[in-house]
Amino acid sequence: MITVTVTRENGEPVGFKVSGHANMGEYGEDLVCAAVSAIVQTAILGITEVCNISAGVSIEEGETTCILSKDADPDEIRRAGIVMNTMIAGLRSIQASYPKTLKFRNKEV
Repeated sequence: MITVTVTRENGEPVGFKVSGHANMGEYGEDLVCAAVSAIVQTAILGITEVCNISAGVSIEEGETTCILSKDADPDEIRRAGIVMNTMIAGLRSIQASYPKTLKFRNKEV
């Protein structure tokens, strides 16, 4: 199962960690994992390259993390939040089609 942990500050998303595997196919052929990876990596690019917001990013086998810089100003947090909420909506859409492959958690900081 893939776990999506959204880190929130005052209810607003300031980061996320996506870990695990959907186990819906052979390694390298799992369409759910591929879809999740594409959405997550696109969100990271949206935050760091399109919005030009500083974030700590780690992409490893089975785990991806993105946390906004502590120096992010309110406008950057708002813009990054739009990207993260779009990512969450896309992942929830996958969850609706494949309910046993994704779960969501919130972590307030």
